[in-house]
Amino acid sequence: MSCRQIQDAAKAMGASLATSTVSDLLRRGETRTGRDTGKLETLVEILLANTADGHPAAAPWLDQRAWKARWEALDDRDRGRAAQPRANGTEGVFGWDDPLGGLREGAGIAWLKDRHTSRMAAAIGELAALGMYRQARDVAWELQRSVLGTHGPLDPEALAARSVAVYWTGEAGNRRTARSATATLLADCREVLGEEHVLSRLALHRLAASTTAVEDPAQGRRLYRQLARDGSDDRVTLLARLGRARGVMAVGEAEEAADQLAHLLPVLVTEYGAQHPVVLAARIHEAQAHWKGTRSAGRSREAMERIVADATVHLGRAHPLALKARARHARLVKADGDPRGATELAEETYTDALEVMGPDHPDTLSVGSLLSTLVAAEDVPAAGALLTRLCARAGGVLGAESRVTLGIRHNLAVVTHHDDPQAARLMYEEVCDARTRVLGAEHPSTLRTRTALAYAVLALDGAAAAVPLLEDVHRARIRTLGSEHPDVDLTRRLLRHAEREEPALPGGRSEG
Repeated sequence: MSCRQIQDAAKAMGASLATSTVSDLLRRGETRTGRDTGKLETLVEILLANTADGHPAAAPWLDQRAWKARWEALDDRDRGRAAQPRANGTEGVFGWDDPLGGLREGAGIAWLKDRHTSRMAAAIGELAALGMYRQARDVAWELQRSVLGTHGPLDPEALAARSVAVYWTGEAGNRRTARSATATLLADCREVLGEEHVLSRLALHRLAASTTAVEDPAQGRRLYRQLARDGSDDRVTLLARLGRARGVMAVGEAEEAADQLAHLLPVLVTEYGAQHPVVLAARIHEAQAHWKGTRSAGRSREAMERIVADATVHLGRAHPLALKARARHARLVKADGDPRGATELAEETYTDALEVMGPDHPDTLSVGSLLSTLVAAEDVPAAGALLTRLCARAGGVLGAESRVTLGIRHNLAVVTHHDDPQAARLMYEEVCDARTRVLGAEHPSTLRTRTALAYAVLALDGAAAAVPLLEDVHRARIRTLGSEHPDVDLTRRLLRHAEREEPALPGGRSEG
């Protein structure tokens, strides 16, 4: 609609909107015009009345209370920015976690003396704040190319530019490439700058993160521990402590991770502020750790709903961190016994993830896998087809034994089990072997696949063959989770079913 058409519509409603007001309200970007929502409320009403039902542009404005909260948040944000002006216009270039806050000069990051490269760095920061990680990666690559064109690869400025490029490569989804490049970068930083330089420590932190995500959470945990105890007291150390807690959870020690996060969160809030992306990420991990440690979905679901609301207000509904929270929320809604609600949430999140992060990003693949398991309740062939496509993508991008790929392969085996237990059994065996190598024999994910394998053995070979497998899983779960954990109770009940040779034993449990 033109400004004139909007003005005419406002008059028909008995309201008044000046051309300048309409222009200001329609301006692109997250800016706030005026001190109240009255005029914006009129504009929203007019535009919704002239927008087709179901149009995606209308979705953020259908809930009046939600968009008014976002409006107020803009005022809070702008007040905060006025109180703390930007230091050099390149905040966010090194990551949404801002690891070098207060240390930019000491890190050699008075580096962008050239106007062209300085503007590229500022663009990366802005793209990162908008959650446009793939675009940030593309500009980061151009920044690296430009800096390397005038400096050698071991020049401190070039090392800083390489750090930016490799980080956004990983955030955009290519974690294997990022891990390899980070290992090389770490060696070069240590050679040129020394182990204690902040860029060397940052490279070690990034290497720990990519190692944990790609293939070896135990080694990632060791790298985090090395960094967190080096005696420094800055953001890199705090981020290493957060990464260490994630690594603890990745190796199956959810309760220990929850304890670490409970102690760390107040410190992060003091350093970053309550609504900073780092704090929101820590809250996501804490809610997930509570769920994995107790399998009590209700409390974790409520916590995740609050996180989703905060991330939507402060980052935007399609920001990658908000998408991560929305995916976790869908999982908890499923676990809380609401598959229909979970399916709706997963469908919306998967659609947004495809658009924002692309089909090959690990987070997109994970939420697609979750959606497949929900679809399977109504349409097994459709779920199997989607999982097959996801498995091929994940294997090609992340590797056949990445944790994401193995989770998708496990779910594909569960869906296959509906019609072909023999084929599912072979798939379970392959996933079980791989998970034992990557995660260990008693990691909760490995135990889940071992339980599913026992289901298939029961269907094919009977109770005599399946009971010993279930007994092994049951003992391992008691050792790792404690006798009161719901997963222990599950295997206890399954054992009773198998020992009585009852036919109603459920099939393998999907992940997510």
